[in-house]
Amino acid sequence: MVVVLLGLVLGSGWYFIGDKFPATQTAGPSLTKSDWVAVSPERLQSELAQGHSVFLDFTAAWCITCKFNEASVLETASIREAFERAGVVKMKADWTNADPVITKTLQQFGRVGVPLYVLYPAGNPNQPIVLPELLTKDLVLNHLQTAAPKVAAAPSNNL
Repeated sequence: MVVVLLGLVLGSGWYFIGDKFPATQTAGPSLTKSDWVAVSPERLQSELAQGHSVFLDFTAAWCITCKFNEASVLETASIREAFERAGVVKMKADWTNADPVITKTLQQFGRVGVPLYVLYPAGNPNQPIVLPELLTKDLVLNHLQTAAPKVAAAPSNNL
């Protein structure tokens, strides 16, 4: 009976997870898409000083919740388009190898690990919005509308 249960657990893990997650890379940050930039304190301050909204994604290659949020929310066409319409700079903080700078930033937000999602609204960078660990499309879209209400809303068909 134990062997059957163990086989079911391992088999379902392989079936549902399989090769969906890339191997952990130890030679620096890995960005999933070309429009995400690696986070750095200097780049963040520069973007905020220019009046841009910035979305920070604190993630790790081994983080299942992070990968789920990326696949089901952050990398979907509707969310990618909303980020683009809102002119949001998307920054990724790869904590796969426990980078000390990223660790310090996580601690500043009262977190001990990933995922962490932070949206800095344009024109109000001193009041970042911390999103929950489990994202939905509606949640992200609503926060993007708050961050940049004139451009983040979906185009209307009414004339």
